[in-house]
Parts: sequence; structure tokens; C-alpha cells
Amino acid sequence: MSTKSLNGHTLPEAIDAGGLNWRHWLFFGLLFFLFVTDGMDATIVSHIFPSLIADWGVSVGGGISLVVTGGFIFMGLGALISGRLSDLLGRKIVLIAAGLFFALGTGLGGTSPDFNMFMIWRFLACLGIGAVLPTGVALLSELIPGKQRAAMVAASYAGLGIGTSLGAVLAGFVLPTLGWQTLMYLGGILPLVFIALIWIIIPESPAFLAHKGHHERARHALRRINPQINVENVDLEGVEISSHSTRGMKQLLTATFRRTTIALWVFAFFSLGTQMVIVQYLPLLLQQPSPGMDTAQSSTIFALYGFASVLSMLLLGSVLVKLPMYRTVAVAITLAALTAVLVSVTSDAGFGTLLITLTAAGFFIPAAVGPTRNVLTVDAYPADLKGTGLGAMELYARLGSAGLGAAGGVIAGAGIGLGGFFLVLLVPLGILGGSLGVLKRSRQRKTKHRTEDQLLADSLA
Repeated sequence: MSTKSLNGHTLPEAIDAGGLNWRHWLFFGLLFFLFVTDGMDATIVSHIFPSLIADWGVSVGGGISLVVTGGFIFMGLGALISGRLSDLLGRKIVLIAAGLFFALGTGLGGTSPDFNMFMIWRFLACLGIGAVLPTGVALLSELIPGKQRAAMVAASYAGLGIGTSLGAVLAGFVLPTLGWQTLMYLGGILPLVFIALIWIIIPESPAFLAHKGHHERARHALRRINPQINVENVDLEGVEISSHSTRGMKQLLTATFRRTTIALWVFAFFSLGTQMVIVQYLPLLLQQPSPGMDTAQSSTIFALYGFASVLSMLLLGSVLVKLPMYRTVAVAITLAALTAVLVSVTSDAGFGTLLITLTAAGFFIPAAVGPTRNVLTVDAYPADLKGTGLGAMELYARLGSAGLGAAGGVIAGAGIGLGGFFLVLLVPLGILGGSLGVLKRSRQRKTKHRTEDQLLADSLA
């Protein structure tokens, strides 16, 4: 096949040239499986808490809650710091460092002689766990053609869900025979494989390199994405080197981005918060006097909820290829709200009915509150501000998981039951819908201004 001529084409057009090829799928696959190990390491610690209590006499209300709360905080800090650094140093190098942090922190946690040392290693791991998703999403979004970008970002998020399930399965096999230390060692070793492959195979973001003025490196990265592109004819001199990456967080709150940024932070807070509050309290609510499920029944429902959530995120990715992003997310939020009402109405039904309605909830609710925040953020910021924007957004998402997690405990303990709990979820889902409306209007306003500026420039040319 002949080399494509891209004379006069822009960098985005060069990325889009030829559509998806096998290299894009390889990049996606490696990042997807890194996200799987990230999700696994985020959750395996919850399976070893009983062992820590037995070995070291740790209290649930003291040491265990400190690990959980501190973990959320360090994940948020990891997201914020890595997002900023990825705009300054590069997506790939920061992603590799984040992966090493969570791999080494998890693995070395197995060597801990006491609980204090375990906490130190755990918080180090949480810095990396929080950093991997926003940095990996930023890198993926800048390697994939625009038409498929939102879809593949959404689909990659399913890796976290698979990792959560894999962590539970691995814990079930390893803990009874080999102990919690071996589980931590495996949690540290597995991601190292994908970190090494990413270092060797995936190029740095051409957009980042071009914005930094590293034109030869950007052309080399383009060749690794699609060797058929004539990279010498791609206009990299025209890529603006703005002040975004040097102003960092301040730029997010300037007049240009303020409305978008605040709406994204609100969306992130309530999206991950809603997702986590269901995961944290669903087993407890199912085993209350009404509906009165036993442990086996609640575990079965919970497992199907998680399985359905992974399928829904993969389906969301395929839908985003064909349908407009904002309309798709709006439909997802609406279906999530309707499903919450359905669960509320059937909350006193038997096991069979709740198995069906909560599996439906697992299909529709996580799709609305899971990958959507990353899809919207990738679309909202230019390349030289994308990492900072994603990192700040993930910080607010982690704060939401802590805040709504605490509120969920109060709600679950208020005696309103499973039905009342799911009705309360209509409040954060409504806030998500309002935030989405603000984001769409901001996008339309920016598009209008860019069109007017282009018409003015054309008239003066």
C-alpha cells in the first residue's frame, strides 16, 4: 500500500488518517490490561482486612477505616499530581512511574512487619493507583482517531471493573492456602508485565511532543502509530505552544474554561460517588430484614451487578462510535434514573425479581456514572491542558467517593431500606444531568466562538 500524502494536514488529521489499525488496538489492549491490574490492586486490600485484624489486632473503626479513608485521599492526590506532571513531562513517562508506584507499593506491602509499615506501603500504592487512570486515559485519547476516541476511552474503563472481579477471584483462591502476603506479591508482580510492554511498545503522545516543540520526536511517534503517513508533510509548526501547560491549575479556572471545569468537577464528584456508594452498601442493604437475602443470595446479586456493569461499559463504547456524545450520556443518565425507580418499586420482592432488577441496575447505572466523566473531560480540554484537567477531575471524583460513601452510611442506617436508598440516588443522578447540560452549553458556546473567529480570519486573509 502506498504511503499517504498529508501535505498541509494538521496533527489531528494525521492521527485520524486511515482510521483504526492494529497498532491502535494493541495500544488500547495494553492500557486496558494495565487498568485491569489497577482495579485489582485498588480492591484486593479489602479482602485481606480480616487477616490483618487476626494477625495484628487492628480495629475496624480505627486502623481499617484509616486505610480506607487515607487510600481515597492518596488516590485523589495521585490523580492531581500525575495530571499536572503529564502536561509538563509527558503522558508515557508519568504513566510508567504511576504503574511502578502502585505495583511496588502493593508488592512491598506483603513484606510489612507491622500495620504501620503496611499503611505506608498502601498509601504509596494508592498514589499510583489514582494516577494510572487519568494519565492512561490522556495518553490513549491522543493516540486514537477522533471518531473512535470517546468509544475507546469508555471501553477502557471496563478494565477497572474486570480488575475488581479478578481481585475477588484471586483472593478466593490465594488467601485460604497461601496467605495475604502472597496475594499482595501477586498484586505487585502482575502490573509489572504490562508496564514493561507499555514502555517498549506505546509511543509518547504526538500532541504533547508537538506542543512542547519536539517536532522530530512527534514525527517519530506518528510513524509508530501509522507508518503509512508521510510525517514530513504534517504541519507541526502550526501547533500552538500555549501557556496552558505552564499555568496548570490556574488555567482551568480562567474565563475560557471556568464554567466547563466546575461542571466537570461536580459531575466527577457525584458520578464516582454514586458508583462507589452502591458498591459499598448494596450487600448490606440486601441482607436487611427487608428484602432479607442471605449471604449466598446477596453475593450472587452483587456478582451479576458487577458483571452487567462491565458489559454496559463495553456497549457504551460501541454506541459512542455511532451516536453524539452528549446525547448518549444524557440517555444513559435517564435510563439509570428509571432503573433506580424500578429497583425501588421491586425492593420488597423475592430473590428472583431482585436478581433481574438489580442486574438491570448494574447494566444501566454504572454506564452513566462510570466512564462518562473521562469521556467528557477528554473532550473538554486542549492537548496541553488535558492531563491537568483529567487529574483535577479525578481528584474530585475520589473526594466524591469518600463524601458520598460517608453519606451512604447515614442513609443506609436511617431505616429507609433498599427501596428508599435507590430513590435517594435520584438526587445525584439529577445533579449529573444538570452538570451535563452546563457542559453541553459551554461546548456549543466555544464552537460558536471558534466558528466566528475563523470566519473573521478568512475575511481578513
